[in-house]
Amino acid sequence: MKPYAQLPTDNPEEYKRLVGLSKEDFQHLNGKLCVYIGEQKALSPLTRRGRKDSKLTTEDRLLLTLYYLRHYPTLINLGAVFGISESYCHKVYSRTARMLAKIEKLPNRKALLEEGQSATLIIDASEQRIERPVKGQKDFYSGKKKPHG
Repeated sequence: MKPYAQLPTDNPEEYKRLVGLSKEDFQHLNGKLCVYIGEQKALSPLTRRGRKDSKLTTEDRLLLTLYYLRHYPTLINLGAVFGISESYCHKVYSRTARMLAKIEKLPNRKALLEEGQSATLIIDASEQRIERPVKGQKDFYSGKKKPHG
């Protein structure tokens, strides 16, 4: 995983596998994000503090967020790839994800049904085992739940 400027743009399949969107969709979403950020800065110009030049471009912020949502790496690993700390990585992800949620709203159910389009929703309900402590397990283990067989 590399910052946006170093992504391979010549192979659309590889780009989509890395980012999760086609290059055109990414650029469209990035344009909307830039417009939204500009509007927010215009609404509250006095609330800007800290560094005037961000370490990450808008493309890198969007790429970080989309990559996290697609591949779900740890924030410390993602921060190391982008050259930022774990806490700043979390800050960038959470802010960008919030902005994306405000920019791209899904239509409500009623609007979808009125248009006559059908939507399919898939829910992953696979169960995952909970890690249990090894030390002192015998004190609380009754043997009645049969997790071993």
